[in-house]
Amino acid sequence: MNQYTQDSRFTKLDPRTLTLDPAMQARDVELIKDKRLRSAQEIKQEAQDKAILEDLRNGVPIKQPIRVFVVNDIYIVVDGFHRTSACLKYLKENPDSDLMIDALVIKNRTYKEAFSAAQEANQAHGVGVTKDEEYQSKFRTLIVNGEFDLTVSQIRNKVGCSQGHASHIAHGLKACKEALASFAGGELINLNDFIEQLKEGLEQKYLLPNSAWDSKGFPKARPLADVFNGKDTTPDEDGDEWERTQIKNAANDMSRLVERYGEDFFREGLRKAVRGTDLGVKISQRGKWLEQVGSVKGDESFGVDDIESDGF
Repeated sequence: MNQYTQDSRFTKLDPRTLTLDPAMQARDVELIKDKRLRSAQEIKQEAQDKAILEDLRNGVPIKQPIRVFVVNDIYIVVDGFHRTSACLKYLKENPDSDLMIDALVIKNRTYKEAFSAAQEANQAHGVGVTKDEEYQSKFRTLIVNGEFDLTVSQIRNKVGCSQGHASHIAHGLKACKEALASFAGGELINLNDFIEQLKEGLEQKYLLPNSAWDSKGFPKARPLADVFNGKDTTPDEDGDEWERTQIKNAANDMSRLVERYGEDFFREGLRKAVRGTDLGVKISQRGKWLEQVGSVKGDESFGVDDIESDGF
């Protein structure tokens, strides 16, 4: 905080003027593998949120100031997400209230600085994050800050993890660097756009299942490192769970291809891919399908493939 002293001041703010960005939160219970621990953390957080709101209803103000970074005139909450959220719920119940919240406001900041500060703050207090959440939070921070060329030793020192996990993070960062090549040197002015560009860049090169992404839209370090190194990200054991995972991943991959190419081009690509196979999948010709969905008249043609008599 010392580096921000010159631009900081304590004041009172209207909670309705503040921006709560879920992508900046370190809390991500979906990363907790143990279902009982995940459920316990969710219950703790829910109880804490209810307690804050109940205090407000009883006239008890928020005691600890929140921390806000001002980025391009936008007031972003970097510490105090749940306190601010409780205030907004209270104001929704009491729209005529003049409730204000104490805040440490730090001006002239960047999105990168706001993101890093939010990740660090969320690991320090409240309903403590688990190690899995902490490691992923620090992985996100390294990506946003563009620290792609760190050595494994440097990552171990920054993240506080094992040699093996640091190696996964190092490989994941290399994959992200390639995905963001067109963004290199650009100023981060919108976190959502940055995440979208990162995901698009990674999906152009790798087929990552939905389970390889966290709830904020960032890739998880281990699955990304595996595909970067050419490894299969699906379970290697046989049985019902393996089969369900394979089918789910296949469906997710197909859904992403539909989204990427659109229904028309995906369908025509699939028609050609299954032709001559024993899959038992038959897809009508493009012209017939377009006629059925009302895109063209029956006598319109879209090329040689549309008049093929291949039975598909």
